[in-house]
Amino acid sequence: MTTPPAEAPPERHHRRPRVQRLLGVLLSPSKFAVVGILGIVVNQVVLFVATEFLGIFYLVSVVIASQVSTLNNFVLTEAWVFHFRESRHGIVFRYVVFNALNTATLLVRLPVVYLLTDRFGVNYLISNLFAIGITFGVRYFVADNWIWAGRDQRDQVARSGRYNYDVHGIIKIRSVVNLPELAAFNVDRDVTPDLDVRRKALGGRLRAHVRTWREGDVVHYREHLGPLSAAFDVTFPGGPHSAPVLLDANWLLCWSHHVLYTNMVEPLLRFILVARGHALLHCAAVDAEHGAIVMSAQTDTGKTSAVLRLLMHHSWGFLSDDMAIVAPDGTIRSYPKPMTLSSHTMSSVNERALPFADRVMLAVRSRVHSKQGRSIGHSLGRANVPIVTINAWVQLLVPPPKYHVTSLVDCEMSDSAPIDSVILMERGEPVCEETSVADTLDELLANTEDAYTFPPFHSFAPEISVDGLDHDTLRARERAILSSAIEHAWRIRLRVTGHGWSDAIPSLVAQHNIALAAVAEPVPELAPVAEVVG
Repeated sequence: MTTPPAEAPPERHHRRPRVQRLLGVLLSPSKFAVVGILGIVVNQVVLFVATEFLGIFYLVSVVIASQVSTLNNFVLTEAWVFHFRESRHGIVFRYVVFNALNTATLLVRLPVVYLLTDRFGVNYLISNLFAIGITFGVRYFVADNWIWAGRDQRDQVARSGRYNYDVHGIIKIRSVVNLPELAAFNVDRDVTPDLDVRRKALGGRLRAHVRTWREGDVVHYREHLGPLSAAFDVTFPGGPHSAPVLLDANWLLCWSHHVLYTNMVEPLLRFILVARGHALLHCAAVDAEHGAIVMSAQTDTGKTSAVLRLLMHHSWGFLSDDMAIVAPDGTIRSYPKPMTLSSHTMSSVNERALPFADRVMLAVRSRVHSKQGRSIGHSLGRANVPIVTINAWVQLLVPPPKYHVTSLVDCEMSDSAPIDSVILMERGEPVCEETSVADTLDELLANTEDAYTFPPFHSFAPEISVDGLDHDTLRARERAILSSAIEHAWRIRLRVTGHGWSDAIPSLVAQHNIALAAVAEPVPELAPVAEVVG
């Protein structure tokens, strides 16, 4: 007989009621939209005054009104909307680009205003309003991603022209460019780095094929177009803790922060962490009542959606939706990168947590960075094309939609927790079964390796060496760390037909913990997955 789930224990964290949270979202419109509305009012007033009181031809008045409203919008956007963002450009540059953008939209707006007013007899004020509306999306996209470019909406500080990151005191990174994915670990002090990211003029000659080769301690990566392509060098000093690993990236990779971090920095951090006695595990994790629930699955399975749903309905702490740091003693530490959202992920939140303008742009971004988009990238990676260069430009022009978890759900952040359970998430015919340490390890490592399938990882991974440990030795040590960490955790495979993991996991974990508490009673059988979900 299946033991019924225990009553939920008292909440550890105070959370606002759902209705109050929802009202807070509805009453908090996009700042960019507010500025846009004020700009439209200014634009329409100036257009009316210039045309009706100064006698200026209405198309000339449209240009004048555009310049006045542009200045108004820039000042408000600079001082209010994006004041928190670190930008690589000065304020004069930002204004010039912002003004040029709005001036360029006149190439669309003026013909539209003329056509509606002179050919269809629409009042020029209404025509102007319509023309402004059809160019709003383009202006928001450029303003968000180029003029006030920044991700995760969190400032970072730099000292002596370098950004410094301290990851739980385990490893330290110094970088000449900001790494938004590591914003949670940014510190206002100089660190002695384990990894030093530098900018360097690289590229060399034109070539017919992508090439990776090693000279001494340095691994080189070059693509077809010489200095116009993505290029980097990695220096692996020999000996234990003799010197930091050096990553020298060329101008394109330093511009494309996401590609630099995801495809070069994070793979290196993975093995530097192993050399320091920890594993960087591809997983999602929440800090529940009895410890961390670790959820492992292949990329694009649904870990982020599951975490968001669990946090919405339980007062648990957030540890990770993509990567987490695991110690041999079974402690898991947070690695709170900003979440990469998809339309499916947003639907799982069941709240309009993002402003309207952000949701509109998410539809474009999520399509480019969807599973299908990545599949195209993988196919190109198998062909003889400069795939890292292509990826860098795609990420520059259409940055992935990244938001911090607290922008989406009302939750607490946890630094670390002991691992209580490991859930292997799969989709298919419903299954719920306990797994051995060996089988769990195989899947944890396979799912972690799956996160690094995009080029150029596999071309330079065999050459990785840290503190005198080669790639094979580091992989063996990574397995040993994880084996020790999960030895005493509850391990299950949970397969569902849709995305119902968040419905099943709390009940299953509660059943298991009841069984552990009732030491005098036999361990109950797991409830069928269909029964738990139903």
